[in-house]
Amino acid sequence: MDFEPFQYMRYAKRIEYADGIYLAGSGMTPPRPEMIGFRPEDYDFDSLCNSYGDPRNMDWLADHYHCGGDNVMLAAGSSSANFLAYAALLGPGDKVIVETPGYPQFFSLASLCGAQAVKLPRRFENRFLPDPSELAGLIDDRTRLVVLTNLHNPSMAHIPADHLRQIITLCADRGVMVLVDEVYLHHLVPGEGDDTAWGMADNVIVTSSLTKVYGLSALRFGWAIAPVRLVSRMLDLADVVDPQVVPITQNMAVRALSALPRLRPLARRLHESHWPIVREWLNARSDVDYHKPEGGLTVWMRAKGVTETGSLATILRNEFSTLVVPGEYFQSPGWLRVGYRIEPMTLREGLKRLGKALDDFAGH
Repeated sequence: MDFEPFQYMRYAKRIEYADGIYLAGSGMTPPRPEMIGFRPEDYDFDSLCNSYGDPRNMDWLADHYHCGGDNVMLAAGSSSANFLAYAALLGPGDKVIVETPGYPQFFSLASLCGAQAVKLPRRFENRFLPDPSELAGLIDDRTRLVVLTNLHNPSMAHIPADHLRQIITLCADRGVMVLVDEVYLHHLVPGEGDDTAWGMADNVIVTSSLTKVYGLSALRFGWAIAPVRLVSRMLDLADVVDPQVVPITQNMAVRALSALPRLRPLARRLHESHWPIVREWLNARSDVDYHKPEGGLTVWMRAKGVTETGSLATILRNEFSTLVVPGEYFQSPGWLRVGYRIEPMTLREGLKRLGKALDDFAGH
């Protein structure tokens, strides 16, 4: 099988436990177990349903998204949900329109399905909002799917509801599905633009998980909310590749979902307390541009005059013991994704080292 490797994931796994100041993370730190209220019975090897998902979790998600249980597909994180959606929709010769800069999994999945990925630019000059008229020009009779992230990974730009609805309607008129990965959406203040895309039209698929906002990546609990016929096809695929939903994960997710009102403010407070530290550093430098993140724990920044940030990131790691994500992994040479979830003193030191690396790189 020939497909495009998910090179960013290989990079992320290799550096996660490397020595140095870790400015490469994009997710929330794990919460303390007592904040969730885990109980001894949650560690049982059985749950109410080990086949397609614990009905308690299915009911919670159906209530949250105002949909039926047959619209809910549980998966091992949003990455697995994205795979199942792609595989259910796409085949050889089909086209999928993918935002760029964008999460590289969406390009790898296209090649895995034998589909052609077509790039939809999200530009700094346009606050990283996708252009509906540009999208319209990319759609043809082979286009089956358009993929967006909201909040946008890597810039953390938010697509306002009216703008997103315009895109979804445009695609619906052309018989094209729209997948919106909302794994970062709840970094926004509740009630301030954090409404899901689900329900905007009948051609929408939404994916998310407990990972990025809630710090529970270890649970591998994610989901897709999709039209019934598509969910049925995704279940057919799950029967082949993942025949049982992990019972311990299901039990622990029951507690986690009920604890989300307590967990969500933690990520927002971390953004609001740490972002000013990063902003101060950015504004003190004349050699960088950046997009102000509307939420999240990362900033997307451009190093002026640098056309290849892979080498810059290597120098930063080897000579300054600091880890960031080079923009090449997001189709954007010259850019860096810098995380700021770590404690303030270490964050300031990491930014100081990044500044030294930028200075040294420019000097050479």
